[in-house]
Amino acid sequence: MKGARIAVCDDEMLIRVWLEEHLRERGYDVVSFERGGELLNHLTEAGADLVLLDLRLPDGSGLDLLPEIKSIDDPPPVIMITAHGEVETAVQAVRAGAHHFLEKPVQLPELVLLIEKALESHRLVSEVNRYREGNRWQFAEVTLVGRSRAMRQAAEVITRLALRGSPANVLIQGDSGTGKDVVARAIHARGPRRSRPFIAVNCSALPESLVESELFGHQAGAFTDAREEKHGLFELAHGGTLFLDEVGDMPAPAQAKLLQVLERHVIRRVGGVHDIPVDVHVIAATNRDLEAAVEDGGFREDLFYRLNVVPIFIPPLRERPEDIAPLTLHLLDHLSKEMRLPLRRVTPEALGMLEAYAWPGNTRELRNVLERILLLADDPVIDVDNMPRELRGGGGDSPPSTQPFVLPADGIDLDAVERDLIRQALGRTEGNKSQAARLLGLSRDTFRYRVEKFELDGE
Repeated sequence: MKGARIAVCDDEMLIRVWLEEHLRERGYDVVSFERGGELLNHLTEAGADLVLLDLRLPDGSGLDLLPEIKSIDDPPPVIMITAHGEVETAVQAVRAGAHHFLEKPVQLPELVLLIEKALESHRLVSEVNRYREGNRWQFAEVTLVGRSRAMRQAAEVITRLALRGSPANVLIQGDSGTGKDVVARAIHARGPRRSRPFIAVNCSALPESLVESELFGHQAGAFTDAREEKHGLFELAHGGTLFLDEVGDMPAPAQAKLLQVLERHVIRRVGGVHDIPVDVHVIAATNRDLEAAVEDGGFREDLFYRLNVVPIFIPPLRERPEDIAPLTLHLLDHLSKEMRLPLRRVTPEALGMLEAYAWPGNTRELRNVLERILLLADDPVIDVDNMPRELRGGGGDSPPSTQPFVLPADGIDLDAVERDLIRQALGRTEGNKSQAARLLGLSRDTFRYRVEKFELDGE
């Protein structure tokens, strides 16, 4: 991170000058101090992106100064510099919150590497904290939008995966059109494999007879139409990410072979006799309830657990209406640029109508509706008159109730009603979440999301 501000605090003038000279040559903005008090005043007034702190200072110990640095709002990472024989004390500093420590004499290549790692780690942690409050997250060219707890959690998981540099398998579950592919692309765009291939395949669109050939490749002559050798998607994604969309529709033979690949990190082409090593980050997605599919025998239990190392659940749009307004504004901006049309404003009444609709097609349907409005509307402001007939009728495609609920004249607290229904369902089933979900006509993941939303896990 060239241009980062580094504060050096060391009682030896030669070391300060040496660090200033060499770090500035590498593009850093460096200031140095002899005393800890001077450093603390600078951090309080001007801040820094990173601190290089000596353990022994004229006005005290760097170890005593560390808690004061950590108490600053958004404190910078601290790398301790220690004399020979002070390693045990430096380890105490790391336990107290220092990022790392180096022994004197400092080796410049090692120091520069540590600085880069510390700056990147701090930047990612800061992103996690900002995401908890934001409603728009940018992962390279991929944008994630929403105010709901579910979207904040998804953004935080994406950032933590990048922070850890982890290739752990990810399983994204949610209804069709909720944006599972956007989440998958964001994971890749933010991760350490972003410069390598991202290959997506819809498992439900592959003919059953060709699934293994597409995923793992085949040798020439392996079957009737195999006239030449073919590299499968795992080989093409080597070093990068393979996104298996609708993995719940994968046939049983391919499931068994996929499990072997995930366990051994090698593939064997159809008709082949040699194992081929592959290094692939696998992200899977499905709109099916895979736990129910496991119980019914339609999906392998061992494969489910292998894929579900890092679970992400995206609820349907009707369960996160707070995401509709930011999504609408983001999509209008994107579509206006794509269609080369002037950006239009949306009235609060029109936004309210969008938020009241059930959106059975989720984000995909919202995008299509907004595209239609932009194509047909001439006014610079989108109002209720521009809304399609199905929205003005309200409600969406919800199934009719056998006992219609009559809204009281003074209204209701919908969250309170929903919380009470979940409590009743849990009470009636003695805490069995699967049975409680069935009582309310919800999938397990949707029910779990609502239990977390209302903080009912301990009841």
